Amino acid sequence: MLKRIFLTPLLLLVLLEMASAQTQFYKLTPLPLNDLSGFKTPTKNWQIVGDVSGSFDSPALKSQKGTGILLNDFDEKARFKPETNLFTAFEHGDIYLSLDFMMPKGSNSGIYLLGRYEIQLMDSWGVKIPHVQDCGSIYERWDEARPEGKKGYEGHPARTNASLAPGLWQHLEIEFNRPRFDEKKKKIAPARFVKVVLNGIVIHENIIVTGPTRAAAFQDEVAKGPLMIQGDHGPVAFRNIQYALLDDFNIKLSNVQYEYYEGNFQDYTLTPDALVRKGTAEAIDAKLADNPNKLGLVFTGTLDIKEKSEYQFILQKVGKAKLTLDGEVIAAEEEWFADAKATRTLDVGKHTLVLTYVKGSAWGPAGVGVFIGKTNARPQPLHLQSSLPAIPPTPLISVSAGLEPELIRSFMYYKGKKKTHVISVGDLAGVHYAYNLDQAALLQCWRGDFLNVTEMWYERGEPQVASPMGAPVVLSGKCPLALVADNKAALPDTLNDRKDLIYKGYRLDEKRYPKFKYQYGSITFEDSFQPDINGQGLARTLTVSQFPQGQTAIVRFAEGSQIREVSDNLYVIDEAYYVRVPAMGKTKPSIRVNGNKKELVLEWGAPLSTSLTYSLIW
Repeated sequence: MLKRIFLTPLLLLVLLEMASAQTQFYKLTPLPLNDLSGFKTPTKNWQIVGDVSGSFDSPALKSQKGTGILLNDFDEKARFKPETNLFTAFEHGDIYLSLDFMMPKGSNSGIYLLGRYEIQLMDSWGVKIPHVQDCGSIYERWDEARPEGKKGYEGHPARTNASLAPGLWQHLEIEFNRPRFDEKKKKIAPARFVKVVLNGIVIHENIIVTGPTRAAAFQDEVAKGPLMIQGDHGPVAFRNIQYALLDDFNIKLSNVQYEYYEGNFQDYTLTPDALVRKGTAEAIDAKLADNPNKLGLVFTGTLDIKEKSEYQFILQKVGKAKLTLDGEVIAAEEEWFADAKATRTLDVGKHTLVLTYVKGSAWGPAGVGVFIGKTNARPQPLHLQSSLPAIPPTPLISVSAGLEPELIRSFMYYKGKKKTHVISVGDLAGVHYAYNLDQAALLQCWRGDFLNVTEMWYERGEPQVASPMGAPVVLSGKCPLALVADNKAALPDTLNDRKDLIYKGYRLDEKRYPKFKYQYGSITFEDSFQPDINGQGLARTLTVSQFPQGQTAIVRFAEGSQIREVSDNLYVIDEAYYVRVPAMGKTKPSIRVNGNKKELVLEWGAPLSTSLTYSLIW
């Protein structure tokens, strides 16, 4: 099922802000987890440990001694006792926060910015439509004076459920703006969640919160306060907690003078005879040109630097432009739609900035802009908003799974490389995967919405690249079956798709799921997938025509830096996903080392069945 969604100008602006976030450079400060000294008067439920582990079906986390992980070792005696909440010793205003967290089955916690505004942490595995209590949601405010059923208000569910299974590490990023106050301490702007990203998926953007959410530590609003982690609702673990305290950075280009030249300029040579006029300007503004297709503009202004620091300049334009600072060309870009960037350490004082912009063609609208940023601050424009052209709305074109599985052939980026023989399969259960037909290899799997095909089907669609709509679990991308001399032989990373592994096409079973067929040496095998455990995993079935003679067949269930057995027949790979293997009596998989990786493997032969099913769970 094809979906076409046109982005509104407001949403487009948000997406542009997302893109510009890549140019922001934050210097992150780690929160030390060698001990609890980074927190105010922690209660005994909070511990520093060296490792934690869990399972998708267990309500508890197991821990080992050591350092580096913050654990709430919760028991029921602490439930609804707010004194067990944990506060950071540092206080923040505007902040960028990055961390990993792990929760067991059924657990609940939350992170309160300024101790007042909560991002909910919750075991929301498998939830189809998130509500305010689900993971990543901005929890609701609460008023006991309101009627029943309306006491909670102004909550903001996550856009989509990007959470993983219990017992896996998940990644959360929060960018937050504190409320603003005037000199009389009157609030003039509310707190705002600029962006919240869960497991790589943006779940909130530019969400205003008008006051503290339910169970906040404080009911007033302030410009500075601690982070609070909820400790009275359930077990939770954290690692890699890092933050950047963001500066209030405001700077303008002053004393702006401009010169406007008219002509078919192909470089920065602007002669006096082409000068049309010159004068003063409020800021950099491409609209000062009369002819948007035959123009040369030179802007000269002063930057008054108040703090010695490293500053970044970002030059955006349609045409050609160069940026000169104190007589030195620091950025120049002649590709029409490409950005130019430069970083310089500037002393306190006045600095002269010169922007030269030329455009000698009717191709594209005229537009130019310069942003300046510094460490732990958002870039500020030195141009008028109208100076950069509005980009026409671009449709997001997506494919959804219908009543039958949806199969889409495409290119797809995998670990930074473009794979050219990929088929993506979407299912109504919300479990999807991408498969490399050349190698009989599962590349990635995800839940939620199916496939973004904008780069395939919008206008020329030249890249022909599809991408997951959900948070993908990236897998080894290797054939699960290897034919080797013996069970100690190294398994191949790739197979020759013209000689060793020959793709024979696929057929659809009675439920319309594809079965991929291969010739591998002396045997043929089929590879197929179906949703598992109520759409929360993916079952993979390998079926061989016969076991090979004179060779050993090895099944490679998974590969990773760390592989740990959780329980009988259940393994966790890099704390990122689970593999559940079939019960086979005394025959069990083994974990072996291959270079700097570990492999979960099984020697597959008689008397085992020629068909084998295992599951990926995340």
